[in-house]
Amino acid sequence: MSLITEVKVGSISNLSDARYCAGMGVQYLGFSMDRNTEHYVDQKTLKTIKEWIVGPTIVGEFSDLDPLVNVNSTLLEDIDCIEIAEPALIDTCSKVNLPLILKLDIASFKSVQELEGIMSQAIGRVLFFLLDRSSESVIKKMDILRLAANYKIMIGFGIDKHSIHTWIDGTDIYGISLKGGTEIKPGFKDYDELADILEEIETEG
Repeated sequence: MSLITEVKVGSISNLSDARYCAGMGVQYLGFSMDRNTEHYVDQKTLKTIKEWIVGPTIVGEFSDLDPLVNVNSTLLEDIDCIEIAEPALIDTCSKVNLPLILKLDIASFKSVQELEGIMSQAIGRVLFFLLDRSSESVIKKMDILRLAANYKIMIGFGIDKHSIHTWIDGTDIYGISLKGGTEIKPGFKDYDELADILEEIETEG
């Protein structure tokens, strides 16, 4: 299977999600490395999941500094790149020889100019920018589509099977970011929403 755009599925915490997404052709699988998050995955679980999947880039998701500073070298062997949520962490990550994804909450910016200022400083130092939205924002869809002409942007909000093509068809958007969920019980998942989106952008190629 393959998809018509790049896709990251983050907050994965179980093998069911990982295997399903890998089978659908998802390019990036994200796992939370922060113990205080709901979907935290310890190193043993991550290693076990990784043994069952082939293809996707494994992303270690870090939301603050402490877990990143204290990350051990053996964990770095199990991930292919790092996602950070603070631009200030880019310098810290320069000591870790792995590619970076910079996640930015557009609701925290007062203008599109402020957002672009951060992106212009980070361009060339990150694989791509993952734009999320925790609440209403002054930055609108048209602003993001304009930025995508100059920056590699992955969208992490406002996506369902009906809106997906308005983001990716005929635009410069690099891809979309979705989230995994919790198993009903080991080995059993409700994939309805995730499956609807992935099937909408599935190609036989």
